[in-house]
Amino acid sequence: MMKVLIVDDEKHVREAIRYFIPWQEHGVSEIYEATNGQEAINLILEQRPAVIFTDMRMPLVDGAELLEWLHKHSPNTKTIVISGYQDFSYVKPAIVYGGTDYLLKPLNSKQLIAAAERAFRMWKEEEHERELAFRQNIQLNALRPLYWDKSLSDLVSGVRSYQELAPSLSEELGLRKDTESCRVAVISLQSANCRLIEKFHGDLQLTSFVLANICNEIISSERIGFAFRYWHADTEIVVLFWDKVEEAEKWVLLMNESIQRAYGVQLDIGLSHPKAFPAQLASAFRQARQGLSERNLLQRHGRIHLCREQPEGKKAAIDNELPVCLEKFRLSVLSGDLDKMYRAVDDWAEQLGSLTLLTESNVQRWQEEIRLLFARWRKEHRGDNGFAEDNLHFEPCYDVEGLFSVEGWRVQLKAQLLKLISECGLTQSADSRLMLEIRSYLDQNYQQEITLQHIAERFYISRENVSRKFKQVTGENLSDYLTNLRIEKAKILLQNTNMRLSRISELVGYEDEKYFSRVFKKSTGQTPREYRNTSSLTNEVPDPKMESE
Repeated sequence: MMKVLIVDDEKHVREAIRYFIPWQEHGVSEIYEATNGQEAINLILEQRPAVIFTDMRMPLVDGAELLEWLHKHSPNTKTIVISGYQDFSYVKPAIVYGGTDYLLKPLNSKQLIAAAERAFRMWKEEEHERELAFRQNIQLNALRPLYWDKSLSDLVSGVRSYQELAPSLSEELGLRKDTESCRVAVISLQSANCRLIEKFHGDLQLTSFVLANICNEIISSERIGFAFRYWHADTEIVVLFWDKVEEAEKWVLLMNESIQRAYGVQLDIGLSHPKAFPAQLASAFRQARQGLSERNLLQRHGRIHLCREQPEGKKAAIDNELPVCLEKFRLSVLSGDLDKMYRAVDDWAEQLGSLTLLTESNVQRWQEEIRLLFARWRKEHRGDNGFAEDNLHFEPCYDVEGLFSVEGWRVQLKAQLLKLISECGLTQSADSRLMLEIRSYLDQNYQQEITLQHIAERFYISRENVSRKFKQVTGENLSDYLTNLRIEKAKILLQNTNMRLSRISELVGYEDEKYFSRVFKKSTGQTPREYRNTSSLTNEVPDPKMESE
């Protein structure tokens, strides 16, 4: 796919060039515009266009200077000079610096199209020669595997088009040009047995290189696909199947069995459903990765994971655990009690262990929530911009069979929590933070029924400590604070609305209107009705949406 740049300070000329040339017929994917040579240079450095149409007389940097710059910095670019001047001084730069054509304004559509076609053809031919030379060079050295790792990684990611690689895929890997379907498998080293990594001295790149070779040994004779290391992740090997796709699961099982015979460990492999090739190749890759991320980490049988929808009920049940566990965890830290923090981690781990379905995406999301929570605490207590990468890093928590270890996750989280407490001094003034948290909760939920027992259970603190510590920190009894808060809210409603007293009572947290009236009079010396009648705001126009008293 080619990119084109049009450089001219006259808008109608740029529009004419855009209009006359049949871009799609020549594989032009993007067209950029610049009004002068300086803008053009900036765009060329950023976009690397294949063909440039340029005027000669322009502000800042004219066409001659632009051609000279291109000759030095982008010699493969093809240039078509379009100018309203026949003076040789304008023609000369085009000749000296390799312009493919020189066209005079006003533009002739036939001449413009012919010049564009010549430039496109020359660039494609030279690009093909460059690509061929590049591949030949790769074949002469040890970079060939890296070339395919990078090229195929870009292909399955949708970064690179199939058309660019089609000739070499056919010639070198045996992919037929009439291929219509494909499947993708993604092999994860994330859960690989530690002994496997140790055999290669912790070198993930070397490990993945060896395993990719094992996979290719299985399918190379059939020429039905190719395995490569995913360029953007050291822990993934991708297998692209383009023939006998209905048998892909059989071949993937053979790969895993071969790895087990060689190293005594099986790996988790995500496998896509058959997809149209090449149009849905990127979709197949995403589906294979999804099969891995949605696999059940607690499952003790089967290592091939097809992408499939999770049952709604089970998925919702797992997702609902996150906010509950995080809130309990957060409040335990606010308490400043290390034992309480550890108990919260233990309770969370116990819930994880009791699940029948736990996916990698769930664990990753929870760990990200914890990382953000720790970062916020660190910023609040130390003023740091965030929690440094090396200060909070979760290692893969897998047992000797490559299955998720709840115990390993529990130990890791406790260690990270202890480090955070040590660095930030979270146990200092913990009572103040917790009581302010309780006060904020009252401010937001005063309209609900709230008891000391409710507060104690929600914030994991005894009823006696709630009352005592709240007064120590705020200077006010908790019950008095809640009552005064409700009365103040009621005053606002009495002053500004004509709502019924029963409705106001409900809105500020009292189900019994008579009890509300007694509390209101005890606090203000007036009944709610008396307060409304004596308020200076009672003459305001009633809200038609409100009920009349």
